[in-house]
Amino acid sequence: MKKMVLILSGILLFLIPDITAQTSKSMGSLKFKISGFADDDGQVLVQLFRKEDKVPANPFRLVKAKITNLEAIVVVDSLLYGEYGAIVVHDKNGNGHIDHRWGIPSEPLGYTNNWKLSYFSGMPTFNKLKFTFNESTSQCIIKMEE
Repeated sequence: MKKMVLILSGILLFLIPDITAQTSKSMGSLKFKISGFADDDGQVLVQLFRKEDKVPANPFRLVKAKITNLEAIVVVDSLLYGEYGAIVVHDKNGNGHIDHRWGIPSEPLGYTNNWKLSYFSGMPTFNKLKFTFNESTSQCIIKMEE
């Protein structure tokens, strides 16, 4: 029995570096460079969505950052490579969510994949916002329209 435990322990120790290497190669940091803010009031929110998440109601990750000189940089660390969509909010009053007036967003928004909200665009969906995050595409540039 002791031999079996030693053999299994040796095998696990041999495999652990491969598991760690695979994990570090399959995830990274995603940087959002956001410009075009009308002012530095409040904060910026980046709502990140996966295919299985309900857009725009339930982001799987929400990251907040300060706006400085009409720009913001938001970094999402330890993110698995894959397809995502994002909605960027200029949270002018700093309450942590998108405010609405008569069912229409009353705070400026930005979107990945160069998508634009209009009367004819319909609601944002994952397919409209999706982009691929991998080692070579680890940055999103978004221009707010305020």
